[in-house]
Amino acid sequence: MSTWREVAAQGVPAALLRPMPKSMQRQARKLLEETPWSSVRLTIPGIPPSGNHYKSAIRRKLVNGHGVLGFQLTPEAQTFRDLVWLQANGRTIAPATDRERDKVRYALTVTVYLGAGQRGDGDNFWKCIADSLQHAGVIHSDARVRRWVLEVEDCDREHPRTEILAERIERRTE
Repeated sequence: MSTWREVAAQGVPAALLRPMPKSMQRQARKLLEETPWSSVRLTIPGIPPSGNHYKSAIRRKLVNGHGVLGFQLTPEAQTFRDLVWLQANGRTIAPATDRERDKVRYALTVTVYLGAGQRGDGDNFWKCIADSLQHAGVIHSDARVRRWVLEVEDCDREHPRTEILAERIERRTE
């Protein structure tokens, strides 16, 4: 898992690591209405946080004084999600209409290159990756992913990164 300091050291400006403003979210949604690609390939610097470091519990106080338990993204998860959004740059494989969205399925092929001293359990990376792709608008729902392929490599320890290939696949009619 990469901290924002590690990502900034890899050349990503600190201004890009802040949470995305609402106006930028609206611009991104507007871009997503354009014609979708059949596949999107992304290379994200760093690795996603594991499931244990994805969300943290918080207690919120309501106006009436009662507390409510909830969850929020950790700084590592927020950083990874923002980097996916930046790399996606408005590209999407999600269909534009709800009618088409009911029919589409996705395949995700991911290779995680661990950095020096990093380790990770492959199945713990999926939640952060899928949620980040959905947040960036690359896919419309992580529930529509039907093929998941993940490789965890330790052969390039000097350049930790996550390579993602998201593709639209045909729905089986059998």
